[in-house]
Amino acid sequence: MKLASLALLMLTTTTFSLSTAAFAQTANTDLGKKEYEMQCAVCHGIDAKGNGPFVTSLKVAPPDLTVLARKNGGVFPAERISSVIDGRVEIASHGPREMPIWGRRYAINAAQHFVDFPYAEEAYIRASVLRLMDYLYRVQQK
Repeated sequence: MKLASLALLMLTTTTFSLSTAAFAQTANTDLGKKEYEMQCAVCHGIDAKGNGPFVTSLKVAPPDLTVLARKNGGVFPAERISSVIDGRVEIASHGPREMPIWGRRYAINAAQHFVDFPYAEEAYIRASVLRLMDYLYRVQQK
C-alpha cells in the first residue's frame, strides 16, 4: 500500500511539475513580438527596420520603426503610434480603412476567434494595439 501511495505521489508531482513548466513556457511568450510578426513584419521587416520581404513590391518604402522615439526627441510617440495602428490616423500605404489588411483587422480577427463565445470587441482590439505598441517601444534604439 505504501509503495502504491508513493508511486501515485511521484506521478502526481511529476505531472504537476511538467504542467507548471509548460505553463511557464507559454507565459513567457512575447505576445507583442508575435503580434508584430503576424501583422507588420511582412513590410517593416522582422527587425522592424523597414526591410520586410514585401518591400520591393511597395510604392513607398516602410519606415524604420526602431527610431520612432529618436525622431520624436527621444520620446516614444505612443498616441501617434496608437492612432496609426487602430486606424484613427490613415496611412496611405496601409490602404483604405475598409481593407482587412489594416482597417478593422483586429475586429475581424476577434470575430474569427470568438465565433460562439461572447467577448468585448473594443477590449480585444485595445489589447492587441497595446501588445503591439509595447513591442515597438521595446525595440527602440537608444
